[in-house]
Amino acid sequence: MRRFPLLFSLALTLAAVSAPGASAKSLAIPVLAVVLPSLPIEPSLQAAAQLDPKSTVRVIIQKANPLADSWSVAKSAKGKLVEDFSVIPAFTADLKLGYVLALATNPDVRYVSLDAVVKQKASVDSTKLATTYPQDVAAPAVWNAPGATGATGLGVTVAVIDTGLDLTHPDFHGNVSAVNVNLTASSTRDGYGHGTHVAGIIAASNPTGQYIGVAPNAHVIGVKIADDSGNAYESDLLRGLDWVYLNQSAQHIRVVNLSVGSSVPGSYAYSPTDAAVEHLWHNGVTVVVAAGNLGSAPDAVSYAPANDPYVITVGCLDDNLTASTTSDDSLCPISSRGITQDGFAKPDVIAPGRKVASTLASGVTVLGQQYPTRVTPDGRHLRLSGTSMAAPVVSGMVALLLERFPNLTPDQIKNILSGSALPYPGEPDHAGVVNAVAAFNKAPNAPSAP
Repeated sequence: MRRFPLLFSLALTLAAVSAPGASAKSLAIPVLAVVLPSLPIEPSLQAAAQLDPKSTVRVIIQKANPLADSWSVAKSAKGKLVEDFSVIPAFTADLKLGYVLALATNPDVRYVSLDAVVKQKASVDSTKLATTYPQDVAAPAVWNAPGATGATGLGVTVAVIDTGLDLTHPDFHGNVSAVNVNLTASSTRDGYGHGTHVAGIIAASNPTGQYIGVAPNAHVIGVKIADDSGNAYESDLLRGLDWVYLNQSAQHIRVVNLSVGSSVPGSYAYSPTDAAVEHLWHNGVTVVVAAGNLGSAPDAVSYAPANDPYVITVGCLDDNLTASTTSDDSLCPISSRGITQDGFAKPDVIAPGRKVASTLASGVTVLGQQYPTRVTPDGRHLRLSGTSMAAPVVSGMVALLLERFPNLTPDQIKNILSGSALPYPGEPDHAGVVNAVAAFNKAPNAPSAP
């Protein structure tokens, strides 16, 4: 069965691993295939259906009629229903490539795409910080603001959809929980290490005061969508978004961090992941997404969900590990930037993302083994770079805003963060660096319109 993995947005190169027996390369459009843009089927699938009709593929089918029976739709293409979703009217199915085109004439089908791989945030003492990113975004000034004007994220829940979460790490102080929605994993353990690192940037507070997240008293729920090797597919990401949608009210989830992205570029108009994040957005959940690490490549910002016009897409700032000055700041060369296929400029804001030290999951982790020289002397923290690290900085800032201004909508929060972002040396586009003090000053007068 041909499937393509998600990629976690590290500056490190992570292997995109396909399902057993599948090709690891993406579905390029062969020159001999006839592709019709008018068909509600991803172009790569159209081509593959003509050239390799006997192969089995897992697809995501979005329904034009939400009430349509998923089993019947799958059967119309001689396929097998695998999983139904609630966050959007869609399901996954396994079928022969040769029958994919039959779905184009089914009135209950809105769009068919590949199940692609996913590329893989009280008074606080900040005097002992061994990291620079909280100071870069002026978080300590908000933590320790006088009276009731400050915030540490208390009472705000952030869902981190990622590779799992080490609940035993000493930097977490009863403010984390986790669920496993990966069908092949047996626990919420983070054998890869990415999710724990991201969670620490949002809400860690280690006993010595050296490593403190942007919103140290926020609650983080680690939603594990990847196995312990870091492998995940778009259906896994949809399952994670589905879990958030179904548990949003019960778990009081206000923010979702996605340091992850699809491995197949395209328009947001046809992406099931983009449809899902928009649904959460319109239901009051602020979605923060890593921009990706493709620099200024032609399709750098065309990967879901970073290509969605609603979400807050975050690029990577290199602060040169100096918090006292911004004169040496610059955009990380790998930080994705440009115009999406639908004409939207991305990213929306920039945040520190180079050599960020954060929580290292316990035990043997893939990232810890791959980058032993980046493990800190205490053995419990790891320095990583990429937009994966920048996104949780912004997620933490959203948690700060929501503690102080709980009635803010996702539209207002995006307006506040982008409208208060500060310029930096060599800024190549409209996206400035987020700043907590500037955001708090702008929040009382935030417009209600998108």
